[in-house]
Amino acid sequence: MHGIVSGIPRADTLKGTLFATIHDYQRLIFMAIGRPNGEYIIMKLRTILSTAALLACGSMMNALAEDNESGNATTTATVTNVTGTITQLNYDESGTVGGFLLGTSTLLSFPSNVCGGIGSLGAVGNSVTYSGTVRTNSTTSFQSVNITGFTNNTTKATYTKPAAPTPTAYGPTAGSVTQLNYTGSGAIDGFLFTPSGSTKAVFVDTGSGASATLKPLLTVGATVSVTGTTIMEATCMPTGALTVVRASSLLIGGQTIVISGHGDH
Repeated sequence: MHGIVSGIPRADTLKGTLFATIHDYQRLIFMAIGRPNGEYIIMKLRTILSTAALLACGSMMNALAEDNESGNATTTATVTNVTGTITQLNYDESGTVGGFLLGTSTLLSFPSNVCGGIGSLGAVGNSVTYSGTVRTNSTTSFQSVNITGFTNNTTKATYTKPAAPTPTAYGPTAGSVTQLNYTGSGAIDGFLFTPSGSTKAVFVDTGSGASATLKPLLTVGATVSVTGTTIMEATCMPTGALTVVRASSLLIGGQTIVISGHGDH
């Protein structure tokens, strides 16, 4: 702002300093009285003060609205074998079915990794029975249910929440390297391994940070003994997916290579 005497801050600086108090503005207005361009300065300061007040009110209103949206009290309970009828499919941000609405105020939600997709479990008009954890909004009475068990009484489709996968010890198992696996940068991050006496390959995950000792030993046809862990996925696996062994050590070329960590893939 032009023409303001020394000792009074620029108007644009004041406008950007929303933490200035009303008292500060009143003091500045008092200082401007009798100064050159004082009336112009006072008018600008009052405009800034009004704008700041409006912005503060708007921010408070938004905060109150957000509190109303997110701060509604809820109650949580476990329900078992409750029945209802699907009135609508509910979609997630990717446009795929993420759950079902029963009536007008009960939403059934499933994990995203349901075999065949959540949409395969039901359709509008189907009668269903469900169990799970229900959160009820005490203001709106809207219920959101995290499903642990579900049966479609019309189509007989069922869903049971799987237990978390647990690692299982693997090996030491002898066999041979049948194929090397690569990252996008060309680093070896694992290999296909066929155990002796078997025709079914597994994928041995070594991570992309293979040691300088291991790299030259990993060749197709090499004999290797693998020790590590497998994690059996509790959900359905895509067609062609292999069992994955996360290697902890390899005996190859007469050397034992300890794999302490796995790099990025």
